[in-house]
Amino acid sequence: MDTASPDSVPLILCVDDEVSILKSMQRLLTSKEVRLMLATSGIEALELMKQHRVHLIISDMRMPQMTGAEFLAQAAKIQPDCYRILLTGYADLASTVEAVNLGRIHRYIQKPWQNADLLQQIDDGLEHFRLVRANKQLTATVARQLLEMKKLNSSLEEKVNARTAQLKAALEKLQQMLTHQQRSHHEILQVLYNLLSSTEHISGEFALNVAQTSANLARQLGLDKTVRQQIRQAGLFCELGKLALPISILQQPVYKLSVQDKTLFLQHPQYAEDMLTPAPHLHPVRDFIAAQYEKYAPTADQPRCGTDIPIGARVLAVARDYWLYRIGQLSPTALSSQQASEMIYRQQGTLYDPVVTIALNAVLANGNLSDEPVTSTGLSVDEVQPGMVLKHNLYSKNKLLLVPKGHQFTDESIASLQRYQTKHQEMLQVPVELATDLLLEENE
Repeated sequence: MDTASPDSVPLILCVDDEVSILKSMQRLLTSKEVRLMLATSGIEALELMKQHRVHLIISDMRMPQMTGAEFLAQAAKIQPDCYRILLTGYADLASTVEAVNLGRIHRYIQKPWQNADLLQQIDDGLEHFRLVRANKQLTATVARQLLEMKKLNSSLEEKVNARTAQLKAALEKLQQMLTHQQRSHHEILQVLYNLLSSTEHISGEFALNVAQTSANLARQLGLDKTVRQQIRQAGLFCELGKLALPISILQQPVYKLSVQDKTLFLQHPQYAEDMLTPAPHLHPVRDFIAAQYEKYAPTADQPRCGTDIPIGARVLAVARDYWLYRIGQLSPTALSSQQASEMIYRQQGTLYDPVVTIALNAVLANGNLSDEPVTSTGLSVDEVQPGMVLKHNLYSKNKLLLVPKGHQFTDESIASLQRYQTKHQEMLQVPVELATDLLLEENE
């Protein structure tokens, strides 16, 4: 079988016993960057699918020998990831609905179709195929990283097993996202954050502080909203690659690491790069994290310097080390805000971008940094009603994300919070607001 990757030119298979319909499809898709195969029967199309990796199928319902629904049911067994669209007339509506309910097709479109609508459905289907394939690649990458962690921590099997359970839970969550395609990007970030927060020696609070500081610096530098979001996410997951490091390294402050351990420690951005590569929508975040330790001044051991380093990486380096100084990771004692900023300032032009260090001083002068993430008071869980909308992310006292900002409460989600309170003996304050107010906020 032709195993073209999801990132190559998509292959669309059109199936109809009427040649005129196939020619219409061919003309419609001429302007799109896709490959096209045509078949006049379900039997012919199934043979083609045994030889080629198909991204998307468009099939007519009424065909001799085999209906479109019957063909798509068999096509799903051959290539489950393929996105399936059924063209149907009004008279076929009952059988079409039955086919949808049985899960054999993703979309159905009534004939005669509107070209713009069909093209949009095709774009949605190709994106769905890409997400499915990217999720499988990400799953394989995480599994590979898991094996590496077991080798590095063979003497700590119990903790490795605990991490294994966390990774499995994260993978299950990622797979569930495919049923909620429009929220997949946001939910992946939530799962990764909870994975970091629940891992010993990696602090969710530190991640939140670096993320918010990175966002403040990006805003001070006048960067656009999209880049600010990406930089904030890079700050949140700058320690993701530490999941692959030995426990013995994570237990020590950075300034105490031996030369050998420091070399291994500095590989964690590359581990994070490997983990995030299968998710194309996270590539800007991945690139910022991967380059976070590249020095501003030119050195013999790195290929680029200065402004050739991505702006997100230069911002992340300042925000990260500011908080590492604050918590005593880069010095024998935890430094004050002023002391930490002075340490950053002394190394501008060598380790850090001078423009970003100036932005840090401006952010500090404006009072936009604090020792704790911003918290909000609100209603008790018993006062929350179905239909209310969460104003800010809701965290536990251990900085574990419980409910994301923008969640609209239901009886089930309220009951879940009540069970959490009872189990952990922790009273939660839930900030809520009207959904219309939430839409006016900048989502950062």
